[in-house]
Amino acid sequence: MAGLETILMLFVLIGLGYLGKRTVLREQSMAPLNLFVFYFAIPALLFNSVYKLSIDSIFQPLAMLAFLLAVVATALIAAFGCALFFSERNKEALVIRALNGTFSNYAYMGIPVVFGLLGEDAYGAMICIILLGNVFQIGGTQFLMESLRHEGQGASQILRILDKALLRSPIVIPTFLGVLVSATQIDLPKVLVDSLEMLAPATVPVALFCLGAGLEFRTLRESKAELFWLVVVKLVVHPLLTWITFRVLGIEDQNWFMAAILLAALPTGALAHVMAARYDVKEKETSLTVVLSTLASIVSVTVWVSLLG
Repeated sequence: MAGLETILMLFVLIGLGYLGKRTVLREQSMAPLNLFVFYFAIPALLFNSVYKLSIDSIFQPLAMLAFLLAVVATALIAAFGCALFFSERNKEALVIRALNGTFSNYAYMGIPVVFGLLGEDAYGAMICIILLGNVFQIGGTQFLMESLRHEGQGASQILRILDKALLRSPIVIPTFLGVLVSATQIDLPKVLVDSLEMLAPATVPVALFCLGAGLEFRTLRESKAELFWLVVVKLVVHPLLTWITFRVLGIEDQNWFMAAILLAALPTGALAHVMAARYDVKEKETSLTVVLSTLASIVSVTVWVSLLG
């Protein structure tokens, strides 16, 4: 019941965005909201997620490797399928489609689902996977998109790409700072802590609102088969490959094993739409992928929970 209520709340926020765009908001209104999510709310959420935990509770190298291997394998399958079955040749579009097939709704669905089913023992694994997903998938997507847009411009341009996509990334920097504060156990000023606590929760509702505002159901008629493919990859292939990588690498920590599969089985997260909107690539298709995978997850998440139980 908790999982169903969470999914219904997602649709309420998406619906408000859809209604708002068609009543009181203009096209120009959405750009500042997307920028707010990307440059302010997400960094606060990431920093808050990591600095409170001990380093030992976060990092399990072999389990992290298993999770990342499943992400890479799933991303390749998603992109290859779009190229093979739907004749997609645009490299930037394939990067966004790979993100659609692998990036989960970690924050809004992941935390309540994993915490509710596994309890506090899986909290460290859950937070580590969420951070990995945001840094590796969102940060990696940003790096690939910047690289493609400056392809063939020499070594100096590569350094600029690294600087923009990683060294000054609103995804990478707050995560690194959170790890640093956690490792050194620095006491942060109360006013800073309270400000971050106020800002971080804005990430998910505003991102979902923007997602709803960007919905165009006409796209569904044009890309129905491709969207179905990506939903299957996200809800079936991704958790299955995660199960395989954890078993092949012989990881016995059940908290990590269960948390990784449950998080992989979640629908596409709204931050995938933030990235698509940021680069103006497959934005409408991405918003539909998020909505359709979230709707289908009512069934798929229930099935995976039953299988793991």
